[in-house]
Amino acid sequence: MFRIIEILGIVAPLAALVLLVVYRRAIPSRSLALGVIGCVLAALNVLVGFVGKRVVWFGSLDGGGLEGMLGWLGTVAALRLGLLVLAVVLLVIAAFHGRSAPGRVLPWVLGAAVPLLVGLITPLLVGEVEHELLARDHGGLAVMATLLGEAVQFAALGLGILALSVGVTTGRLGASAPERDSAVLVRDMAHSAWSAYRSFTRGRGQNRRQGPGRGQHDSPGQRLGRSVLP
Repeated sequence: MFRIIEILGIVAPLAALVLLVVYRRAIPSRSLALGVIGCVLAALNVLVGFVGKRVVWFGSLDGGGLEGMLGWLGTVAALRLGLLVLAVVLLVIAAFHGRSAPGRVLPWVLGAAVPLLVGLITPLLVGEVEHELLARDHGGLAVMATLLGEAVQFAALGLGILALSVGVTTGRLGASAPERDSAVLVRDMAHSAWSAYRSFTRGRGQNRRQGPGRGQHDSPGQRLGRSVLP
């Protein structure tokens, strides 16, 4: 499950940008520009969070003190919040721009709010867990909680941005538009990826149950005899 969360955190923001590129001819130029800028800002938000957390750890090792750590964390949090809010606003504007009937976009915009809120709340919850574990001298568990929290946060934010990108591209009718709607394309690709992952994990499970192959526990004399005898 942790591997799935990591993959979502990496793939979802990239898929959002790729989706805009694939449907670029069916999207008004202003919506396309706003959507691309929003995706780039969302990617910067993830990058700032990834780098900022590690700068705080190195600062604590260099003797920066608790006040310096808290001040840096506040700066990083404010910067990330600004980038995320700006990215969401740009993507929402791009989703509603150039449409006569916005009802088809509204479910995607409202649906994106759920993972985005999860991505915003996760650092607060993980921070409390980290302080509690460090206070009890469980540094290893604190690191694991940090990594899991980052994976969940990045995956949630990525899914929210992807949902907004679907809102930007879905229902764009035109002669140059692809045959399949973007919502159908994302659904089919998600289903295919999940089926491939299930097949992969099922194959690994069968290989583990079968155990080592014939001849792996034989003695050198037995292996030599089989190689000489017909």
